[in-house]
Amino acid sequence: MNYIKNLTIQGLKKFENFYIEFDKNVNIIIGENESGKSTILEAINICINQLYKNVDKSIIKDLLNINNVKKFKENPSIESLPKIEIEIEFNLDNDSKNNFLFYGMHNNDESEKYGIKYICELNKEFEQDVFEFIQEKKIPYEYYEMKWTTFQGSSFNILKQPLNYLTIDNSITTQYNTYNYYNKSVFKSRYNGTKMIKAKNDFRINIEDIFSNLNLEKISETQKFGIDTKKVILENIISILDNDVLLENKGKGMENLLKTQIALDRAKSKLDVVSIEEPENHLSYINLRKMLKNIENYKEDKQIIITTHSSLIVSGLNINNIIWVNKNESKKLKDVDKDIAEFFIKSDNNNLLQFLLAKRVILVEGATEYILVPKIFKEMFNETVEENEIDIISCNGVKYKNFIHIAELMDKKICVITDNDNSQEKINEINSYNKQHCNIKIFVDNNILNWTWEICFYNLNSNKLNDLIDVKENAKYLYKEKDYGQILGKMLNNKAEIAYKICMSNEKFKYPLYVKEALKWIKG
Repeated sequence: MNYIKNLTIQGLKKFENFYIEFDKNVNIIIGENESGKSTILEAINICINQLYKNVDKSIIKDLLNINNVKKFKENPSIESLPKIEIEIEFNLDNDSKNNFLFYGMHNNDESEKYGIKYICELNKEFEQDVFEFIQEKKIPYEYYEMKWTTFQGSSFNILKQPLNYLTIDNSITTQYNTYNYYNKSVFKSRYNGTKMIKAKNDFRINIEDIFSNLNLEKISETQKFGIDTKKVILENIISILDNDVLLENKGKGMENLLKTQIALDRAKSKLDVVSIEEPENHLSYINLRKMLKNIENYKEDKQIIITTHSSLIVSGLNINNIIWVNKNESKKLKDVDKDIAEFFIKSDNNNLLQFLLAKRVILVEGATEYILVPKIFKEMFNETVEENEIDIISCNGVKYKNFIHIAELMDKKICVITDNDNSQEKINEINSYNKQHCNIKIFVDNNILNWTWEICFYNLNSNKLNDLIDVKENAKYLYKEKDYGQILGKMLNNKAEIAYKICMSNEKFKYPLYVKEALKWIKG
């Protein structure tokens, strides 16, 4: 199987020194905005498709790493001029076309591999000509050159590709090319051989008849209007209607769905690697699910590389396939327990992507804590959670242990605010866990009678809550068939509603000690 094994980037845009390994099947690249996800696909495109080879040298200014440019200006010299180096290593089958052209000694570890190296740097022939530029702390872009070589040491020619690669950027609109290709493909799949010939012939005759029936006046004695049938070819003008609406008029979501489908269809026989940039763009939840199903059908014998901001893609295509990009490092999550990965696939309506990208996280069990924790934090520190780059994530029925397992692999700082569920065994288990972990802490009330948030909160603020919460006279607000009194009963039965009322109140409340300890710890 032909695929991309790894990529090394030095000096390109965000990356001073970056290395990423790929799985031979599915790779889901995630990261914050401006983390460099798009640059990874751009670097692959630069190497394999010789992107920027024939463009103006002014593009180099946009490609150079800003820190390297800054270092040059602080200490201008030939040696400190910024440059770009990209290396891409392949796995190529023995019978792969042109594979011998890419096999050779790799400089970094002195081993033989398949690959391409790209360098963008000052042309050595012009070192004497750029002296004045350097004295003025200017980068002589016009004197730079771009070179592509194989690991064998020979010049790389794009006509002799090591593998078949296609990249899809769903942020770029190519509407008519997309639909023309799709319409033609569907038409040719339904009409071939004699049926197609007859349809094309009938179309040409009918067009000529329709034009003739217009009875347009002659231009002169020798000239008249007519039709160039070469311009009116059936396959070129045919369209597909869905419920009497042209597919072309169904928006960018449909276009992106078709672009991905076309690429995957081509991958059946021709392509080795397909990269897709943000396939979720303009797609509804249902269409995104359709796309995921299509990708699933093709992943076994092709390499697929996806950049995304979609939690559905992250969960649906398996967390084990995730590559997390942050500054100049990448981290694979292939070691996530398979049962947990399967859990997130089945429970894909979750906050997994938010959790993966967050710097620090407070995990809470449900709506009550999710609504009130920001208020408590603000009152305690006179700062917002956002100002402290802390994300609050409600598990919403997802066991927090699933998130903790991932956090342990990523060395992420998180705290969990949870109920003790009237279980001393749970309290003991949590206390034991906290002693063994520094970067992850679970906070719970140590009194089993305070088994849930509402009870803790009510015990501290009963007088104020009696005035704040309206109840119907003589009404019973049983919770799980047990009578906790009207006010507490209503709190237990209407958690989100009461939490919102508390949040909007101007009253100063007391808060459970374990919650305050959790917020102090995550902030500190």
